[in-house]
Amino acid sequence: MKRVFIFPTIIFIFYFSESIFAIEPFYDLVPIDSEIALLPWEKVDKVIPRKAIFTITDIESGQTFRVQRRAGSHHADIQPLTKEDTEILKDIYKEWSWKRRAVIVLHKGRTIAASMNGMPHGAGALDNGFNGHFCLHFLNSTTHKTPTPDPAHQLMILKAAGKLDEGIMSATPEQLVEIMMLAINNSDTTVLRKVLSKNLTSQDYDSLSRLTVTKWTVHRSATTPHVHHLQAKVEVYIIDTGVIHTTIKLTATKNPISNRWELESPSLLKIANH
Repeated sequence: MKRVFIFPTIIFIFYFSESIFAIEPFYDLVPIDSEIALLPWEKVDKVIPRKAIFTITDIESGQTFRVQRRAGSHHADIQPLTKEDTEILKDIYKEWSWKRRAVIVLHKGRTIAASMNGMPHGAGALDNGFNGHFCLHFLNSTTHKTPTPDPAHQLMILKAAGKLDEGIMSATPEQLVEIMMLAINNSDTTVLRKVLSKNLTSQDYDSLSRLTVTKWTVHRSATTPHVHHLQAKVEVYIIDTGVIHTTIKLTATKNPISNRWELESPSLLKIANH
């Protein structure tokens, strides 16, 4: 899969400051960094050791809860600290899911971009009403099964760091398709709005929760300086339908004002409604 490029910038978290400052003084009486760091996993592994307790803020909902790192060598295996924290996590996800979400980690005054999933699995050790642990990824961290970083987690980490717009600005049409597929799999309407030239309908958004694109390959069929036509062969899992294989056509146009590529709303989202 193609990589999403990272560009340096400084992002301030004014809109999270109220919830963070309301909780953090009870645990870490230290100043809080205003810059959200894109800290690589090998450094996070030392900054947040096992048994460390820290705060997570979900980007989309703004909800904040406490966790403890229990294990993990390629990423952090964490558990909600209390039953109340488990309830907050469940409210964020509505139902347990592997979907990735952009989050900010706050630990001893440091703010770090991260990505979590919301599926209890494996072992758990805390009396928190959570059956197991869930995963927290950072820049360049990997899953247990793959030697390279998970693209969906890395995309959410960019989003948490506020660097997604810069990556999209320089993305090729093929890279935009990659971002779009990852956004569909995460039901992430915020990311979709950034790569599509037009807003989706409410019916399209409703389809997101039913779709998972399990495989895709993209080929360019025709190009002009300002329009690229692409075809994507996809394997899609649809709830209540099963797995289907199909080819979708995509058009990328260069916005004359922003000078970046944008995708037309894909027919893929309409498959779940048929």
